[in-house]
Parts: sequence; structure tokens; C-alpha cells
Amino acid sequence: MKEKLIAVVLLLILTASLPIAVSKCSERSFAKPTVSTSDTPEKPKDSGEILCALTAGLYKDNYSAETLKAIAILMNTNYKANPDSFKANDFLYEENASGSIKDVYGEIKKAADDATQKAAESAKNTTLRKNSEALFVPYSETSNGTTYKNENYKYIHSVASPWDCYQTDFDANAECVGVSLSGIDYLCKNGCSAEEALLWYLPDFEIADD
Repeated sequence: MKEKLIAVVLLLILTASLPIAVSKCSERSFAKPTVSTSDTPEKPKDSGEILCALTAGLYKDNYSAETLKAIAILMNTNYKANPDSFKANDFLYEENASGSIKDVYGEIKKAADDATQKAAESAKNTTLRKNSEALFVPYSETSNGTTYKNENYKYIHSVASPWDCYQTDFDANAECVGVSLSGIDYLCKNGCSAEEALLWYLPDFEIADD
């Protein structure tokens, strides 16, 4: 009889302790995870940083400062017209630059500043416009001596780009719609301003400040 009484008491003690154990397990299971600093979102980039990154993404060692300005105006136009057309690898931010591009990132910043005409108290954004509208302007590294029309860009016309034929890596099969970057570089190195070079390829456009 004594043994049965002891067994009943032990059973009661074990039953009473179960809710406490379950509660502690639940606390462990639903504890909030610790968020590391790497999980926090990056600080959003401002428009100047974005323009520099897009210009740097097209940079070449042999481009002149005026060519960089022309590219900055082109990228400024395209980002305003259709920001969703760009992919992550189109942007080269300063913290990710290396080698020769890192060394000249200051020049790229200056070109972007010139393109957007940043002043102490105001910023005027220079863009290419047709009928007062900023339109996406396609571009290629080079052409085969002329640019082409395209159904997707009915506002772009074909123009001659003979200086592309002077390139050491000239490709007779290259097809360019819109702007030839090597053609822009040639024109800028031979006396044209960034604006004049761009308007050669886009004669129906104008350079406008917001």
C-alpha cells in the first residue's frame, strides 16, 4: 500500500511539471532571430551616384573627357525615359570600381556633373528630347559606317557614321540603331562638343535642361 501511495505522488509531481517544460520549449522555438548588419538594406543611391555608375559602366580608357560627358547625357536621358530598362550589371558604383576605372572615377564624376550642370543651389538635368519629351535612345559600341532604323524606335533615323570604319576593330557586320559610341568619341576628339556629337546621330532631337 505504501509503495502504491509513493507511485501516485510521483505521478502527480511529473504531471504538474509538464506545462512548465512545454512552455520553455515554445519560448525557444518562437524566439525572434537576430538580424545581422548584412541583412539591412543599402542606403538608396541618389541621382548623381546613379548617373556616375551608368557612365562608368560604358567607360573605355581611350575615351576623351568630352566623350564621357556625351555618354553621361545619353545615360541621363535613358534613365529618365525608362529606368526599368537597365540591369544590375549596367551600374558600376565607385565602391565596386577597380583598376584603371577606379583611378579615373573622379573624371567620370566630373563628366556626370557637367552633364547635369550641378550648381551650388540648383541642379539642371540635361537630356536629349524630341518634341519636348525625353525618349530612350538606343546605342551600340560601333557601327558598320551607318546607323539603322528600327521598328521599336520609330523616332530614330538612319545617319552616316563613316568614322567607325577607321576603327582598328572595324566590323562590317555591326548593326547600330541610334548612337555609335565610337563615333561619338571620334567626333569629340575632332572638335565637336558632346552636344554636337550627340545631335549628329539624333538630328531630330534637341538638348534640353529641366
